[in-house]
Amino acid sequence: MKKTLLLIAIIFLQISCSTNNVHDRWIGESKQKLIKVWGPPIRVLHDEKNNEILLYADQIFTTNHSSEISGNAGPYYWKYDYMYVDKSGKIISWRNEKQKFPPQSVDVKMLSMTSASNTSR
Repeated sequence: MKKTLLLIAIIFLQISCSTNNVHDRWIGESKQKLIKVWGPPIRVLHDEKNNEILLYADQIFTTNHSSEISGNAGPYYWKYDYMYVDKSGKIISWRNEKQKFPPQSVDVKMLSMTSASNTSR
């Protein structure tokens, strides 16, 4: 019984610690490799330094209207992953966030105004 509980605790710890590592592992990888694994982004934006921002988005619908699940976004929201790619084609950073607005309305000015949920480097 103790071994089973220990095994469950270890598995839970690894899953919870690896959530952000999924994105961190992409730092330094090529844009082509990301697209091969994740598929094409919904949008590609360019920042003021002419770096690319690959936008991946999923629309999430929640049945529980508690703010704990959907945050400030409400019963539905968009989960965004932004992958920043430099001019050489390497991923240099990432961020993710939840928003109410659809991917079509995302622009670079909006990105500089919104706060990041997670950012690397």
